[in-house]
Amino acid sequence: GSHLARAPPRLRFGNSLPARRNGATAAEQSVMENSTATAATTAFEWGDLFKRDPRIAHWALVGNTQFIVLLLAVYVYIVKIGGPRFMRDRKPYDNIKPFIQFYNAAMVLLNCYFVVAFLTRTYWGGGYSFFCQGIDFEARDELTMSMLSHVWWYVLVRIADFLDTLFFVLRKKESHVSVLHVVHHVLVVFNGWFGLAYGADGHVAFGIIFNSFVHVVMYSYYFLSSLGPSVRKYLWWKRYLTQFQLVQFVILFFHMTIPLFVNCGYPLVHMCITLPQGIFFFVMFLKFYGKAYIRSRPQPRVEVKVKAQ
Repeated sequence: GSHLARAPPRLRFGNSLPARRNGATAAEQSVMENSTATAATTAFEWGDLFKRDPRIAHWALVGNTQFIVLLLAVYVYIVKIGGPRFMRDRKPYDNIKPFIQFYNAAMVLLNCYFVVAFLTRTYWGGGYSFFCQGIDFEARDELTMSMLSHVWWYVLVRIADFLDTLFFVLRKKESHVSVLHVVHHVLVVFNGWFGLAYGADGHVAFGIIFNSFVHVVMYSYYFLSSLGPSVRKYLWWKRYLTQFQLVQFVILFFHMTIPLFVNCGYPLVHMCITLPQGIFFFVMFLKFYGKAYIRSRPQPRVEVKVKAQ
């Protein structure tokens, strides 16, 4: 067969595929009931921690280290150095607003699709265990490969999220291009690339679904706020977006710790990558929330009477 890199199969709408077997066998269930933290370390030999997923190793961009390093480096350079330098003596490109509105609306629809598509291939029809779901690198049934295909497209959409920052640069909204904003985009894309290379299904599916839903809410807000003051005055719930993201980090962090204590066959390397990031993002978003919505509250005026000397 050909060894040329190729894209995954086209996306399928709906789920007419047969349900896969449950994520845990009877033997796995027995281990799950009696496992300890050390049991998880025996799931994989240390030499297998960075074992590539053989099912999709031939797909385009998967496991290509040069690609991801170059992509992220170019993104950071454009939004932090090249872009601001290009815009230094130029007026903001406010005429791109219709394109931004189209982009935001498209992102709402795409992420809505991903929520449904991933659910129907995992917890609703895919036989996934919500509690703890391992990865079977030998599974090549149609439903499993469809799941992996959707993750491939999901990562491409997360790369398209880079346009958010580019729009800020072109409209000279430098304050929006914060370190948190840039680091968040970089790590989300890196995580997607890493997941594709070393196993994109299994326990992490819950995080992908949750994150897709967060993007639905987020891009809905962006789209509505772009419609002008007549609509913007109803977007009083802006601060709750950050609260929602903080809740997301807490839920996903604790859900991701389950395979540390339960041996369901989920690779430890994924937890080593995602758990520290969960803590980092929670702290950074919490600091942002405090700065934007707590410290910025107007202080009550206090009248001070000064006695005449």
